[in-house]
Parts: sequence; structure tokens; C-alpha cells
Amino acid sequence: MQTTDISTYIHHFSYLGIFLWFLVFEQFTPIPEEVSLISLGYTCKHNHLNLFVAGGFALAGLLIVDNTLFYLSGKGRRFTGKLAQNYDGKLLSELKGQLRTHTTRTLILCALLPKVRFLSPILAASSGVGWKHFFVVNTLTTLFYVSGYIASGVFFHQGLASVLSQMQTFQHLIFILIIIFVFIWLVIKVRKS
Repeated sequence: MQTTDISTYIHHFSYLGIFLWFLVFEQFTPIPEEVSLISLGYTCKHNHLNLFVAGGFALAGLLIVDNTLFYLSGKGRRFTGKLAQNYDGKLLSELKGQLRTHTTRTLILCALLPKVRFLSPILAASSGVGWKHFFVVNTLTTLFYVSGYIASGVFFHQGLASVLSQMQTFQHLIFILIIIFVFIWLVIKVRKS
């Protein structure tokens, strides 16, 4: 009978959990994608998960959602129309106009802006942008987006680790100063007796 290290299972299921988080749960929670991606970078660094694999699973989840929304917007406007109703009509009209005149630039901008990123596939499909054009621009922009936020999480982890290690050094210094103070106090107390 062969035994398997539990950490192997944790690592494999962690990647599956990352994929499911960005595919399903991220769409229904009030936690912004940006916060989830920064947390992912921090967690990967802290738990020694492979950043590229974790980022790939997050990217795959986000791209599946984006392309599903694009498809649904092209086929069933009733569903996606309800999603777009929660946003400012003036903003949506402006973005649709920009998509018609400056498609690539507007797709990149929409994919990078918080809260507008979710609407990017809906706006693109309803504005008549072709799927191939949307797919290429959205994939490259989302890759940049995911990489940037995950890198922010890694830098945050490294900065926090540096601060905590300096605090630990400071704690050691305080402890040594207390020991020296107690030693001097004991020496003075013993000399007086």
C-alpha cells in the first residue's frame, strides 16, 4: 500500500479551488476581483504554491466567465440586460459608442477598470464586436490584469515579511535591553546589601 503526502493533495485541491473561486464564487460574492487576486498572490507566496499554475487557473476561470457572458449577450439579451441594468445608463451608452469607434482601446480600458470589467463582455457583444477580436484583446488584457494583481500580492507578502522580521529583531533588542536593565538593577541591589 502506497502512502501519499497530504501536502500533495492540498496543493492539487488548492489549484482546483482557485479555479472554482474565479469561475463561480467570485461572480456572486461582494469581494472585488482585485482583492481576490492580490490575496491569491499573497497566499501563493505564503503557502509555497506555484504562482504560474495558480495564476493560470485564476485566468482560466475569469476567461471562461468572460466568454460565457459574451456568448449569452449575443444570444440571450434578456439575461445580460438584467445584469447591465444595475449600472449607469450614461456610462454604458458612452462605452458602447467608444466600442464602435475605438474597439481595441475601449476593450482594454473596460477590462482593466474595476466594476466595468464585468460588463466588458456584455458591452462588446451587444455592440457587435466579433468574438475573435474580443477573445484576443480580452485574453491579453486579462493576463496582464491577473499578473499585475498577483504580483502586488507577492510584493505585499515580501514587504510584510520584511516588516515582521524587523519587528522580530526589534523584539529581540527590547528583550536584550530588559535583560541588561534587570542585570544592572540586580548588581546595584546586591552591592547595596
